[in-house]
Parts: sequence; structure tokens; C-alpha cells
Amino acid sequence: MKRYLFTGGRVYTAHSRQPFCEALACVGRRVIAVGSKSDVTSMTDDTFDRIDLQGKALVPAFIDSHIHFRFYSMCQASVNLEGAHDPHDAALRVSKAVEGAKPGTWVVGWGWNKNDWPQGKLPNRSYLDAVAPRNPVALFSKDLHVLWVNTMSLRLGGIGLDTPDPQGGEIAREEGSRQATGVLKESAIDLVGRVIPEPTFEAVTLAMEKGQAELHKFGIAGIHNMEDASAFEALQALRNADRLKLRVTQAIPKENLDDAIDLGLGTGFGDEWLRIGPVKLFADGALGSQTAYLLRPYEGNKENLGIAVTPKEELAELVGRAVLAGLSCSIHAIGDRANRDVLDIFESVKEESAVRRLRHRIEHAQLLHPEDVRRFADLGVVASMQPVHILSDIPVAEKYWGRRSRWAYAFRSLTKAGTTLAFGSDAPVETPDPIRGIYGAVARRQLDGTPDSGWYPEEKLTVEEAVRAYSVGPAMAAGGKPGSGILAPGAYADIAILSTDIFAVPATEICDVSVVGTMVGGEFVYRDGV
Repeated sequence: MKRYLFTGGRVYTAHSRQPFCEALACVGRRVIAVGSKSDVTSMTDDTFDRIDLQGKALVPAFIDSHIHFRFYSMCQASVNLEGAHDPHDAALRVSKAVEGAKPGTWVVGWGWNKNDWPQGKLPNRSYLDAVAPRNPVALFSKDLHVLWVNTMSLRLGGIGLDTPDPQGGEIAREEGSRQATGVLKESAIDLVGRVIPEPTFEAVTLAMEKGQAELHKFGIAGIHNMEDASAFEALQALRNADRLKLRVTQAIPKENLDDAIDLGLGTGFGDEWLRIGPVKLFADGALGSQTAYLLRPYEGNKENLGIAVTPKEELAELVGRAVLAGLSCSIHAIGDRANRDVLDIFESVKEESAVRRLRHRIEHAQLLHPEDVRRFADLGVVASMQPVHILSDIPVAEKYWGRRSRWAYAFRSLTKAGTTLAFGSDAPVETPDPIRGIYGAVARRQLDGTPDSGWYPEEKLTVEEAVRAYSVGPAMAAGGKPGSGILAPGAYADIAILSTDIFAVPATEICDVSVVGTMVGGEFVYRDGV
């Protein structure tokens, strides 16, 4: 049984009664003491491994409250289109992958972003047809809400001139024609997605095991995974083989709601490593694809209010069934109209949820109407947000939401109202690095330092508040199990050690801070320089 004593740095416990102290000791999986150096040292003996932090900061290990872990892990082996300058550049990357692929095999990629391209226009199938005439190609956009495919993929998906748009989705068409362009939005993605061959179970579990090692480098000890049964199956295999080194709260997609109800599964069922989380549902699309559902049209496009991926009436019916079965709900809502609709639904089940002690959450809560900010706290709804998006979303929000952006990522307003914030990354949409997210929440600037004073600086958080949103917030969103999200006697020894005292550096230097050690359950899973 490993024993450690940490001194010589700033220890942040995230506990309200003693947030900062000088030392921490842990034995096995648990913390046994926090406090002054003399008090904690007096509780140890020569069997403890004594670690001098040398001015570094020790904090609760981070919990990513929103990640697509299977997809993040598998993306490492797919075509990476991040940073592609235009459709030609993206197609060039695809052509290199096609060179080593047999005819007829799928080429899958992700990460392209039309908002970074000249004129911000969507691509079409012709770029991909030119480089992959004999291979089906499927390329997910950076926000995962649009799929770009070639002609062969359209044919395999059964998409033709007479194929209707599915509910909550859109098949982009050539102007004045019924011919599909090769761009599929929201639920229309499934038309092709369902015919892409699934990787083998062994490939998935191996990729996810490697993926958790990458997350450990970012100081992450826990995740809330927003994926389907295939991801859950792989996580169970890792857990059964004692190879799961992340504490996972697994969401239930709409497609598996009936199965969960039939099995009697409730939110919170499981153990310290793998637990059932909320039912994951979708109210709308995304900002990057201009499919987030708005109260007023997008700037410069009076015809576009976004897409209600799931009609409000259907969402209400699904939430009602889930609550009666003892399942909390987690609903994706980015636009102000989508957020208002979801809050209305949660208000309608407030009493039933309280009786069953269910805490609901809105994923992203990206753009709010000011009249709806206080409703989060009044209804006990967690705002599960991803501040890392700010690093790339500022110019896009300004372009499409205009002055409404004042209420985008309203961290301070929500906190002031008493709302629990739970921060995550939405990886692979953005990096899972919590340090980048803390920078986004505290500085509210892009990586190039603009704007100088921060984007709507009145919504900035302190470093302490941001770290709590990556530890205490996600733990509360997952049910607030004792010992999770804080460092106190009896709590899990889930620890991240930072290269610098992040609480003392200027906001502009936060991104220079790195993780040098990660401990999960008293075991170092990553160690570099400590």
C-alpha cells in the first residue's frame, strides 16, 4: 500500500472550509490528512514517500464533465483535418490516406471547420470525389454536427434525389436542384453513419486504454462520457480486466432509454470506477454549423433560426419517462431558444425530480437569454459547459450572434445566481486539456491574446472558481458521491500536480502551466518532473 506526503507547495483542496493549505498525506486510495506542514507531517512516519513540491500546486484531479471518449480515442487513428486551410487542403490530407487504403474501404476523418475557410462556405462532394473515386469517405466537422461525404458514401447511404430530410436533420442540396451536395447536418448524419463499418471490439478497447493514458497527462482522473452502448461495453471490459484507470460516469443515449428502463437501471448505479449517469438528449445543433436553435434569426440570415433536433413535445415526453424511471437527464442545448425550451421541460418535472433526488443538467448552455439565467439555479439545473470553446468561438459568435454574444458563456452570471458549473471539453471537438479551459474561463481571450481586456470580461471567473468547476462541479453533477472532487480526509487520492502555482500567475500565463503528475486512487498514472 503506497503512502505519500506532499509538502513544499500550495495545496488546493476545493473544500469550502479549508480551500488552501500546506501539506497533504494519503495512504492507499484515500487522503488521510490535509493542513499545515507540521500537523500533517506529525501523522506520517518513515514508510511515507516524501515529495517536495518545490513551489508547485497540488489540486484535485480534474473531471471532464463532457467528453466523447470512444470517439476521442478512435480519432487518433483517423484522418485529422484540424487546421486545414480550405476544402482543397482537407482533400489533400484525405488523398494521402486513400493511398494506403484498399478500394472500397472507408476513409474516415474529423476536424474540418468551415468557419476557418475563405468565405466560410460549406464544402461539397466534388473535392472528395476527385481524390477518392473508389473509396467511400466520411469526414466529421469539428463540432461533430455536420458530415462531409463523397458520392460513393451518398450512394451507400441510400441518399438520392427523392430522399427526404429526416426529422431534426438536413441533406444539403445543390441550388435549384434535389442533388445532394455531400453535406449532411444533424440527424441526417445517421443516413451514412449507420453504414460505416464498426471497428472491432478489440480495436476499440485498445484505443480507449491508450486514450485514458493521454487524459492522465492532462491531470484528468474522471470523465462523464456522452456516448452509446458500444462505448459502455468497452469500458466494462476494461473495468472487468482491472485496466480502467478513470472514474467514468456513463450517459445513456435516447436509443437505449427503453433498455435502461426495462433493466431497472437508475442514475448512480455502479461502483467507484464505472457508474450510470444521465439520459443524454439533444434539443438543437451547434454554433459552428449554424444549427443552434435561436429565439431570433442568425445575423445576416433572416431565414435561419437553427434546427430543433428533437421537438420540444418529444423531449418533454422522453424526460418524463426518464424521471419516472429514476434517471436524470442531460440535454444538449446551445441556442437561447433551445435552452429556454429545456428549462421549461425541467420546470415541468421539478417536483417528481426532487422526490427521486435527480439532478438534471444542460450540456453547453452556450447562449442564454438574460431572463433565463436565474432559472438554472431556481430549478437546480447544472450548467455543464466547455470554456475551451471560447478560444475558437469568439469570432464565430460575433459573426452569427452579434450583440447577443454578451450572454454567451455566461459563467459569472450563472455563478452569481447560484448555479453549479461543471466544466468539460467536448473532446475531440476541442482539446481535453483543462488548463486551456481554465484559461478560457479566466482570461476569456483567444490564444493570440485578443481581445486585450477579454471577451465580455464581466463574465470572467477566478482561477479558483474555474478549478472547482473542473472538480467539485462535475462531482456534484454526477450525484455528489462522498470522496469525489475534493481533497479531504477520506476522499479519493485523485490528485493533479501542476508545474507552477496556477493561483499566482497572471491570467495571460495560465496556458504556460502544465501537468507534471497525476494520481488516481493513490497511484501515480502519470509522472514527469515530480
